[in-house]
Amino acid sequence: MLKNNNSAAITKMAKRSLAGNKRKNIVLILAVMLSAFMLFTILTVGGTWLHMQKVQEIHLQGGDYDAFLYGGFTEEQVQISKNHPEVSEVGLEGMAGWGIKTEQDSTLHSVFMWADETQWENIMKPAREWVRGTYPQNVNEVMATREALEDCGIGNLEIGDSFTITYGDNLGEHTKEFLITGLWEGYGDKKTFYVSKDFFDQSGYTFEDYGRAFMHLQLKRSFITDKQYERLERDLKVGKKQKLLLTSTSSDAMVSLLLGLLGLIGVTCLSAYLLIYNIMYLSVSGNIRYYGLLQTIGMTPEQIKQMVKKEMQFVGGIGIGAGLLSGILTSFAFIPFIVKVLGVREKNIEIAFHPLFICLSVFFAAITVKIGSRRPVRMASMSSPIEALGYRRSNKGSVRARALPVYIKGKICKSVRISLIWRLAGERVCRDKKKTAMVVCSLGISLSVFLCMVTLIESHGARTMVSNYMETDLVVKNDTMQMREKSKWKPLIDTSFIKKLEEDEAIQDIHPILNEEIVIPWEADFLEYWMSNFYDMWMEYSYEDIKADYQKHPEKYYSFLVGVDMEEFRYINSSMENKIEEADFLEGKACILYENTLGLEFKRVKGKRVSYYLFDNPDKSCQMTIQGMVNESYYANLLGTTPTLIVSDTFLKGISENPYISRVSIQYRQEYDKKAEERIKGLIDASKDKKDFSYSSKIEELERVKKAQGNMMGIGMAIVLLLAFIGIMNYINTSISNLQGSQMELSVMESIGMSQNQLRKLLFREGCLYAGMALIFTMTIGLAVTYYLYGSMNYRRIAFQIPVLPIMAAVLVVLLLCIMVPWAAYRQMERRESLVERIQYKQSCFRQWPQKYRQQQSEQKNALPT
Repeated sequence: MLKNNNSAAITKMAKRSLAGNKRKNIVLILAVMLSAFMLFTILTVGGTWLHMQKVQEIHLQGGDYDAFLYGGFTEEQVQISKNHPEVSEVGLEGMAGWGIKTEQDSTLHSVFMWADETQWENIMKPAREWVRGTYPQNVNEVMATREALEDCGIGNLEIGDSFTITYGDNLGEHTKEFLITGLWEGYGDKKTFYVSKDFFDQSGYTFEDYGRAFMHLQLKRSFITDKQYERLERDLKVGKKQKLLLTSTSSDAMVSLLLGLLGLIGVTCLSAYLLIYNIMYLSVSGNIRYYGLLQTIGMTPEQIKQMVKKEMQFVGGIGIGAGLLSGILTSFAFIPFIVKVLGVREKNIEIAFHPLFICLSVFFAAITVKIGSRRPVRMASMSSPIEALGYRRSNKGSVRARALPVYIKGKICKSVRISLIWRLAGERVCRDKKKTAMVVCSLGISLSVFLCMVTLIESHGARTMVSNYMETDLVVKNDTMQMREKSKWKPLIDTSFIKKLEEDEAIQDIHPILNEEIVIPWEADFLEYWMSNFYDMWMEYSYEDIKADYQKHPEKYYSFLVGVDMEEFRYINSSMENKIEEADFLEGKACILYENTLGLEFKRVKGKRVSYYLFDNPDKSCQMTIQGMVNESYYANLLGTTPTLIVSDTFLKGISENPYISRVSIQYRQEYDKKAEERIKGLIDASKDKKDFSYSSKIEELERVKKAQGNMMGIGMAIVLLLAFIGIMNYINTSISNLQGSQMELSVMESIGMSQNQLRKLLFREGCLYAGMALIFTMTIGLAVTYYLYGSMNYRRIAFQIPVLPIMAAVLVVLLLCIMVPWAAYRQMERRESLVERIQYKQSCFRQWPQKYRQQQSEQKNALPT
């Protein structure tokens, strides 16, 4: 065949082809638009996700910093940090005292803190909503929060007002009048009065005192690796009592999170490729005769390829432009709507946007269009004139040839027909393995992404993150027991208070914590091990400095017994490797040691006998064996210098006439029961000593975490919904492609006796096979990837748990989709064309392309006239 020079007309023909096949080209444009839309949206949503993750951490920690040095710091470390190439900002903060009492309240929780200019103006500023007034400059001035003032019983004061408070510092107790120079509102610990540098200097504390000063660091890098962290720790010369701690957003976990985001972009590109390929295949398959006829009038295969490429350039340009426009509208309009529907009530929803997102979206979409259209373009260029004249290869040994006699006879029993239909469905699924693999991968990837995202979102949701010890909903505390003098303790949580709680039907469980002050005399073995570790960790001087004094006056080094009921003991016992006999614990023969984060080796304390006597009754001495060790901060309410021992409340009541209840944990029958909590708060308010109560509420903590997270969870759900949508579109287009390629086969079966019910069963079983393979893909590869990503991103150490209900709902949707789409598509074809017209459909020969391409070329060459 002679090659005609008609390249000048290719562009014109491509435009005419676009205009002449509006329906198919609109579908193509929609496919490209969807890919560009998804890429831009994923980049925008992903950027917003990372931004909101950072915002959440700023809110939770009360400042924008990446690392902080705990345990005090030296001037040398400050200078090293300021000159370090990895550090951009250094903020200093010091504790100057704590509130003891005011005229309105004698049990305070507020502290006095000093912050330098960098800490206040740069690091803490992103965590504040507003500031009024000025930062204190004189020793009698404070910057307050409404919560700190309310804690002191003076919540109605404003800027310019004064109040008198008794506070403690390293030099003792003082009573002083303070002037409020400013107020602020935001995130972090808000029961804090910020004071001047002069006030901190006169408190008796220094920057080197353990637990009294903190150095916050902003790093130049967004993330820091383990090696970089070790180098920074080494450069700062971190001491034994000091700890350099990283925030979650600067650790390796965020690197994994970023890799997960890149994985989502890769999945989106793959899904877009599958979608474009499927629709292009449909479009090219529908125009095979047209391309073959073009060759009869002089067009070469290369020119046909150029024409189809031109069409794809027009389609790509229109689709990418429309996709970007729709992505912008979605990012700034639809995503905030989704976020609000999902329960986030913030007024201002920040959407991360960067011009780079547009460039990346255009680049990835263009590459995806090019790769996705390569095979269909080659297919179009290989359409021969003989195919245009109706050439069709025979299908000897096909499924249809084997199946026809069974349907013609009509004498096979129902069970055999059902088994045959399953066999036919299996052969149809396995006939084109590449296309089947594309469908399974498309559905499996969508389900896997859904599984991964839903698992991460559910596990890091506010309700999951707010998981208290023993799943308690409310802990009521007796604040008078924080006073050193036992004479000032009050029995606020007494028998009558407990009885009122037990009478409330909305309360399921109540667990009081009993306490009694004890003295542990000096002993050479276990006490030496405990005291040396305790002073190395928490004290500014060594144990050797006070050892002689402890031996002579052990009553100065007091501690406490913690009495728990049997249900709470069983809970503790289940969490320990070394189990304790209930009878020994109940009788007071065995106890549990509170480890107090000292890093003790259990093998060195197991089986050690501890002797002690009651602080108020030296004649009442006891002895028991340490059989367990825990480090749960819930039991750190009252701590002394010597070991704190957890014992049975029955035993404690037996040796002490009136043990105090320091706190009571309450669990509701219905989680987050606000009405039950209001009734309990009513009991507290009804007490004459209501100011001496405090409580920690799971409901209030939930609201705080929700506020800190902002719209982060909604952004994650938006990613899930968008990726699920593209996966559904992939399956729909692939199913239509499969049916279009096999409609003549199905029509022939129908013409020789296959009933509508049997056809429905065939398509039903075919869809079930696709759904089953997609689920197997998800529960193997998808679950493994999900578990790996979860482990690498789980910086809060939340237990891995698959959300059952969302996954079951997704499985049901996929199953219904796989069943209904093929049947609905075939019904549409059936309505559009008669049985005879469907039998005349002449595209089945192209299923064999390109495996027998050489055979086609040989047959075409022999058929041409010489």
